[in-house]
Amino acid sequence: MDKNFFFQMALTNIKRDKRMYLPFGIASTAFVSIYFMVVTIMYSKGIADVPAGRNLQMMFSIGMVIMNVMTVIFMLYINSFLIKRRKKEFGLYGILGLEKRHVGKVILWENFIISMGSVILGILFGIIFGKLIFLIIFYSLKVSAHSRFILPPKAFAYTVMLFLGIFIVTSIFNLLQVSLANPIDLLKGDRMGEKKARFILAKTFLGTVLLGWAYYSAATVNSALTALVQFMLAVLAVIAATFLLFEAGSLVILTILKNKKKIYYKSNNFIAISGLFHRMKQNAAGLASICILATMVLVTVSTCTALYLGQEDMLKQLNPNDMEIQMRGEVTPGQEKQLNELITKLTDQNKVTITNDYSYDSIITSLLLKDGTFLPVKPKDINSGSTEIIEHMRSIKVITLKEYNEICGREEILQKNEILVLTGHEPNKEHINTVIAGRYKVKALVPDTRFVAGKNSEEDSTYFFVVSDKEEGFKLLDLLNADKNQTENKRIKVLSLEGNKSDLTVYAKDIRVESLKIKNVIGFQSIYTSREEGYGIYGGLLFLGIFFTVLFLVATVLIIYFKQISEGYDDKERFIILQKVGMDDLEVKRTINKQILIVFFLPLFGALLHVTMARHMIIKLLQAFYLYNTMLTTLCLAVTCLIFILAYILVYGITAKTYYKIVKW
Repeated sequence: MDKNFFFQMALTNIKRDKRMYLPFGIASTAFVSIYFMVVTIMYSKGIADVPAGRNLQMMFSIGMVIMNVMTVIFMLYINSFLIKRRKKEFGLYGILGLEKRHVGKVILWENFIISMGSVILGILFGIIFGKLIFLIIFYSLKVSAHSRFILPPKAFAYTVMLFLGIFIVTSIFNLLQVSLANPIDLLKGDRMGEKKARFILAKTFLGTVLLGWAYYSAATVNSALTALVQFMLAVLAVIAATFLLFEAGSLVILTILKNKKKIYYKSNNFIAISGLFHRMKQNAAGLASICILATMVLVTVSTCTALYLGQEDMLKQLNPNDMEIQMRGEVTPGQEKQLNELITKLTDQNKVTITNDYSYDSIITSLLLKDGTFLPVKPKDINSGSTEIIEHMRSIKVITLKEYNEICGREEILQKNEILVLTGHEPNKEHINTVIAGRYKVKALVPDTRFVAGKNSEEDSTYFFVVSDKEEGFKLLDLLNADKNQTENKRIKVLSLEGNKSDLTVYAKDIRVESLKIKNVIGFQSIYTSREEGYGIYGGLLFLGIFFTVLFLVATVLIIYFKQISEGYDDKERFIILQKVGMDDLEVKRTINKQILIVFFLPLFGALLHVTMARHMIIKLLQAFYLYNTMLTTLCLAVTCLIFILAYILVYGITAKTYYKIVKW
């Protein structure tokens, strides 16, 4: 045969089956483009100008790993869809005299043309839209205008390597599909279901148990840390349960309906239920995949949007005061004077006003608070990473009565073995026993002092013990068996500021650099520097969320499209049969439309149910990132679901047109 025969035949097949190959090529191009953009941004030298650029690169590096896995899975799954629809065609080639190796060459050329075209177009679109995404990132993260979009060679290398690997794997899979089957089997290939359901009752029971456990865990989780631990387990349980219930649970429900004679033996119901049996057996795995992908889209978009929009709330929770400077141990008057002079100098230079300024000595440690009793934290407890230990852990700062009275403008007096406990604005939130360490009586729980009521938020996880003097503080901690290796004696300076936002950021940077040059200054924290560093994290999360969302949506749309194509070819024959047995066009159309609506909107219903039941866990999960704005999280979930419903209906309407063209209604 002519060497170009198989190439020409492959081109002819692609042109003839454009309904199948065009969406596949578009999806492949989208995958290439998204992956190329992620790698480009991750390795771009211009990213160095981003505040906390390393954080942004770290986020994108994690995203690249996840995207590698997802891209491979999606491409293999979609390829299997495509090859399944063409088995009949390959069988026909065999009947007409083409050998399997000849069919294999045609398949190889088809895969090569689509893969090569997708990589070239994907990289081209990645360069164009990568530039746009780069500019949007730099604008939203307030980066220097001198930053430049640079195409790193690694982006080209990694993209080509990944999709070359996918090409090789899909080619081997396709060749095996042809070589291991005889032409007669291939002719029947498009009539075979995705997987024959067995052990229906057992699978339904297992799926129900897994889904029930996942929903119960999501609804009853009571802390952010527990949510972090249980989230992945719940996700795995939901994925497994979704596949089991779509495959087996749907058939159980249909069997129950079939056994109810009053329902089943009606003309419309009889055909609809019988048709749904066939559809669910063929499409269970695909519909479950759509449901899982839709759930991923909803969770990804809503959580990333909530984190981005709520970053100010998180920054305020992490930074109760505008600025804190920590000094080690006993600070000499000269060192404190040097720090104060530096602050005054930089304040004048940056046109910043100090509205609150105080310093205090503090013995800092950590204790467990259980049932109102403060208990020591053992090193093995910390190393174990137990969520129960971490949930009960509280930061303790012991201060003297003299500094408390000076800073708060009080004239408090303590008797022997008496202490004050300063807490957040809800002193009854956590019960505290009136006697601590068996000796010290809690004279009062004092809320809303300058120590806990910061300018930006409350110090609700820190307790201040006010004692008569520092020696008494050490005695108290000894009685509590506080870990001496975890106990530090620090001098803390607190500042609240006012001024232009950019001036405040520059001021905070200058203070951080210069103050750490002073002897005994060991720590610096500011909401202004944290905000700038947070741009890299939360901005990176948002853009990764956008990339993942596009990836999930492309895969979802493609699966829906191929499902519509499969249904179209099946229903075309079924339409003819139903007409032959006496049903008119209108009845046939209504019956099949009913089945289609149930089958294709079932994944949407499942995804919305999953997200609704996961709402409480998602809220707790975001609290681990210090996002306590429940209303914002709920609003992001609701808006995301609404937009997705509209998009899903739109996609269904567009793909349904192809379906109707096939069945020619």
